[in-house]
Amino acid sequence: MLNSFIAKEGQTKVLYLFIAFFIFLVLDCEFFTFIFFVLTIGFAYIYRNKKLQKDYDISDILSPVSGRISSIDKTATKTLVYIDVSLCDNHILRAPKNGNFVVEHKKGLHTLLDSLKAKKLNEKATLTYSDMKVELTSSLYGTDITLNSTEALMGDKLGVFLHGQVVVEIDQSKELLISLDKKVEAGKTVIARAK
Repeated sequence: MLNSFIAKEGQTKVLYLFIAFFIFLVLDCEFFTFIFFVLTIGFAYIYRNKKLQKDYDISDILSPVSGRISSIDKTATKTLVYIDVSLCDNHILRAPKNGNFVVEHKKGLHTLLDSLKAKKLNEKATLTYSDMKVELTSSLYGTDITLNSTEALMGDKLGVFLHGQVVVEIDQSKELLISLDKKVEAGKTVIARAK
């Protein structure tokens, strides 16, 4: 039952915070009771598990995370879509398309993504499909990037990504359906489609 409300990656954290809240409630420590109550509600919100209705075309490419489009770069053969993920967004990482993918994971730091050095030193995971690539770069409040599988259907849950930047690299042959500074939702917003 709890899986339908809170992602399993966050259930233990929410449970520990709730236990601490209850202990301080019994001990009658009002300040710590309030702090742990707010933290419990905050973590339950961060790790919320939204229901997803799958009604899209097989040629669509979905947004893998929820966030805001910060930049769109076009080269001769590729289009790069940059999505910034904040703590207020839904943090479920979803498969952008059907098929197998290769995961390349690089452990690193968790610093703010405001410099080129931070983008090189922070923890990274890359999902490579046959015709697209998704690069996840963790930021200050991010946890370890964990991916559950290497094969998924479009919109399936792959893991949790808390805070950072996601770069989606799409072939130029796809028609881009998003614009700059648009809010996207994981597994719902179609970012590209075959022309």
